[in-house]
Amino acid sequence: MLEENEPSSQYFTLTELVGHDKQDSAVRRAGENIGKEGWAARIFARQKENTYWENKESCYVPKFTGTGWQLAVLADLGVSSEDPRFANAVDHFFELHNVETGGFSIRPKNQKGFEPHVCNTGNMVRALAKAGYSRDDRVQEAMSWLLSKQLSDFAWNCAPSGKHGSFLATVEPMWALSEMIEHEHRAEWKEAAAKSSEFVLRHKVYKSDRDDSVVLFDFLKIHYPTHYCYDFLHGLRVLAELGIPRDERMDDALRLLRAKQLVDGRWPLEAVYRGWRQSHPMHGAETVSRPEERELVTEGWGTDRTLQLEEAGKPSKWMTLQALLVLKRLGLLEPRS
Repeated sequence: MLEENEPSSQYFTLTELVGHDKQDSAVRRAGENIGKEGWAARIFARQKENTYWENKESCYVPKFTGTGWQLAVLADLGVSSEDPRFANAVDHFFELHNVETGGFSIRPKNQKGFEPHVCNTGNMVRALAKAGYSRDDRVQEAMSWLLSKQLSDFAWNCAPSGKHGSFLATVEPMWALSEMIEHEHRAEWKEAAAKSSEFVLRHKVYKSDRDDSVVLFDFLKIHYPTHYCYDFLHGLRVLAELGIPRDERMDDALRLLRAKQLVDGRWPLEAVYRGWRQSHPMHGAETVSRPEERELVTEGWGTDRTLQLEEAGKPSKWMTLQALLVLKRLGLLEPRS
């Protein structure tokens, strides 16, 4: 994880796992190289006109190679608004998808169905806040809109008619809250985060609250990116980033995490969501979803329309980092002698 060829994993290992000061020379060097080398650089290499990816008319489709998906991963990797390529793409996203009354749409402006969407808003608030836009009025209004959509069980559901929260729709607003709270400790944000965390804990991170069964078997596989989907490690990561302390209702998920650790101490990237087989002819017109976007690549590499950092089925720097950070934040990482 400290190899210089992947500055994102090197930077976050040094700062968040090892605890080095951000002014440390190695940390500064790694931070400066994010976007110039490694995963983020390869994503930027596919950018068009230093502004967008694949589809100029929509940042949401095709899944998962449109602009919004790239921005979410780039922000997670440590790219910020200081990079003009990122800032240009954010301006493009706001122009197409910002709803003035709050939230972000999955469809572009001037198209039928232009209205805020829970999952897209959660993903993008988290990404934008992490990249330096937490004080932007559009991000703040989007966060307020998300809070207005929190259900009586303190979770979220992307379906307008949904009355019960779902893991898939709840994790994005929670992740958004974790990043917004990092920049500003608003009481209503902290309250919403605490209540939604209780929803996840009540379900033991990945189980039904009715019969203790696994909600979806995909939840048992470690993915990256998760996009708008979910797995048990992502649930643990969001809880840990929100500062939720160790709770016995995490124990099943933590045992599963330990069981997936390889003999050399690393964790694998078990699966990647493939995305669309082809990017046309549905660029934001007929539909925004296709069945194949839920299909998994479990070995090797997907196509050019699969947003993928590492080879599926192999040990992963990024997954290992996230697993170790979860254990550290929960006080479960044994100090090295």
